[in-house]
Amino acid sequence: MPFINIQGKSIHYHQSEVFSRVQTTVIFVHGAGGTWKNWAYQLSGIEGYNLIALDLPGHGRSEGSPADLIKNYSEFMGSFVQALGITQFVIAGHSMGGAIGMEFALTYPDALIGLIIVDSGARLRVNPKTLEVLSRGVHPIENIQYSYSREILEVVRKQAIEEMKKIPTGVFLADFKACDGFDILDRIKSINLPALVICGEDDQMTPVKYSEFLAQELPQATISIIKSAGHMAMLEQPDLVNKSIQDFLETSVLAAPPRVKPC
Repeated sequence: MPFINIQGKSIHYHQSEVFSRVQTTVIFVHGAGGTWKNWAYQLSGIEGYNLIALDLPGHGRSEGSPADLIKNYSEFMGSFVQALGITQFVIAGHSMGGAIGMEFALTYPDALIGLIIVDSGARLRVNPKTLEVLSRGVHPIENIQYSYSREILEVVRKQAIEEMKKIPTGVFLADFKACDGFDILDRIKSINLPALVICGEDDQMTPVKYSEFLAQELPQATISIIKSAGHMAMLEQPDLVNKSIQDFLETSVLAAPPRVKPC
């Protein structure tokens, strides 16, 4: 599990064991309060690509502070890929990470050859009660019940609660403020590259209608609704999510004409 120095801060990331410069690279970005581990099943279950998942600043084992603007996270991602020497890649983001991916696509369009958005939306309003609770230094435990399918095992739900308690409330507060301020409804059509929109059919945090809107507005989008999954589709149904991603990479990204970077 390597680290890389970015602007004086040690940033932690995890990558697939086999890493080749001739293979397409996919970089996975976690959601609010998350870490690279949210993508563990993807890094171990998708073959034939360079796979990277990172801890954003102030998350997991990465130094620095969480951002309260999606734009700032997007700019950080620009520094991250530059430090790794990666020029073109696919970005995959979950929830807040999806917002980061979309903002990145708008800011650095020539760096991307594909976009994967999981359980996210073009606008991510946050319940004011959640922000108020976090501002008092209290974890919004009730959010867990809305983060998973109703079919999820109770042991998984309890484990999620314990994991939430380990994360400083300040991290959640910054991340949720970033989500609350995110709104690209009037710009989403400008993202003109192969895109895959994934959503759990039982997602209560970012309902299916959010993903359907993305699929309608993005010029080159396909959509995959994951059965028996909620807001954490990539953890709840990893095999189905992995198949959707693998199919997208093979049929939409690798089959697309090469994107030529301007001189």
